[in-house]
Amino acid sequence: MYATPKIYLQKIPKGYAGTRKTVGYIIRLIREGAKDFCVRQKAIDMLFQNAVRPKDYLREIEVLFEWVKNNVRYTRDIYRVELLHSARRMLELRAGDCDDLTILLGAMLKSIGHPVRLALVGFNRKRKKLFTHIYLEVFNKGRWIPLDPTVNRPMGWAPPADHKQIFC
Repeated sequence: MYATPKIYLQKIPKGYAGTRKTVGYIIRLIREGAKDFCVRQKAIDMLFQNAVRPKDYLREIEVLFEWVKNNVRYTRDIYRVELLHSARRMLELRAGDCDDLTILLGAMLKSIGHPVRLALVGFNRKRKKLFTHIYLEVFNKGRWIPLDPTVNRPMGWAPPADHKQIFC
């Protein structure tokens, strides 16, 4: 049985200030999730189930990416409400939007030692501070690999955005 999740209601500023504040919450949820026993155990279980050899880091990334992509349903937030779920809650719910899938995948990867960062992208050339999508990047062998589990695309694919900003 799981503990009752904590719920925090916060007023988020509009515009870019709100985006930065939301990114701060996402970063915190990834860090907390990486330390959560249940999240780390799920990641390790996936590696065993897929017979990933020790120190095969690229395969670890691929297995966790594919598991999130194939086992967590992309579902929009409540109309006009921004929801951010913890990684553990995402393991229970198995549904969320791009920020929720990013939190879960980021926490799982970080829990087994992979450096991650956030990529925010926008699709409006005239509004460079308007970001409408988030995905994860993971560091492996000297390069950052995009991971977007919200679409049926391979590891390494990134959305063709007009602008992008990275947060660590």
